[in-house]
Amino acid sequence: MKGMIIVLLLAGALLFAGCIMPVSQPVVPEQEEQEEQMPEQVEEEQEMPEQEEEAEEEAPVEEEEEEQQVQEDGCTVEFQKDSSNTYYVMVKTESEKELTVTCPNEKPAEKRGELFFCTQLYIENPAIAYLDGVECDRAQFSDALQTQTEPTGQSCTVTLAPARITAGETSVVTVKAYIGDTTSEVSYLCGNEESTETGSGLLDTGKICQFDEPGTIEVYAKLDGEICATELLEVFAESKGCSVYGSESSEVSGKYTYTAIVAGRGYSGNDDLAYKCYDVPYAIKVRDIPNSTDFVTTIECSSRDGPMEENVDVTVGGDYCGQLKVQS
Repeated sequence: MKGMIIVLLLAGALLFAGCIMPVSQPVVPEQEEQEEQMPEQVEEEQEMPEQEEEAEEEAPVEEEEEEQQVQEDGCTVEFQKDSSNTYYVMVKTESEKELTVTCPNEKPAEKRGELFFCTQLYIENPAIAYLDGVECDRAQFSDALQTQTEPTGQSCTVTLAPARITAGETSVVTVKAYIGDTTSEVSYLCGNEESTETGSGLLDTGKICQFDEPGTIEVYAKLDGEICATELLEVFAESKGCSVYGSESSEVSGKYTYTAIVAGRGYSGNDDLAYKCYDVPYAIKVRDIPNSTDFVTTIECSSRDGPMEENVDVTVGGDYCGQLKVQS
């Protein structure tokens, strides 16, 4: 019996050892495989920033191309005087698209070489440039005017009467200057030439000057060659004409209001300034408008019936002047 018990104990021990051994053997190879795979994953992660850097390098190139396209399709509106001191509209652009300009009185500008001519510039309305019909820039002439600095110890003024004439007509240019004890040279623009005088103390001079070319002209006065004062002269191409500009609209508490500025000169007092508001005709006699021979007035349309759908034609004496614009 003892012998059988010993044999059974030995057999049980061998079986127990056989059951636990296979469990521990596979663990080592799995850990080694994981350790071998880890460096590969690290290498792949290290490669990712390089791809991101390449994408970042490509992005600025695309931005530069877009910026260049914007510059090519953009423009800058400026004002420049010619040799006769007449102001023109100058547009700077690199675009090859068709360039057009609308004057402050909302009439098309005339292209002269690289510049654009407008009869009237000194209006509280901008000159606007377009590329293929799309606005690229606008500028206000009054904002572009530069104030001239008076020379130290010297001062002068220049006045025009009248300040709005038709080409071929005259305006009285008057210059007053305080020169001091020393003799100085005073010069000023008179038509197509420059008049010059010398003197000292208080100088009061001037003459009747004829201006033959239309446009917005800067009439200047100089002391010893330095500009000390300027005034703008509006010279119209024709003695009779009108324009509409500066349209604005608003809506307050359900009331719609539309306004525009109408300018006209050379019309008879019996002529009508005519337009329609909400299909209701209006006619104002020119004689009832202040400064009727050369007037600037405002027209208005208002109603609570809703917004107007179409622009309004405006005429003076039967001449088409432009539109009160209700649509942008």
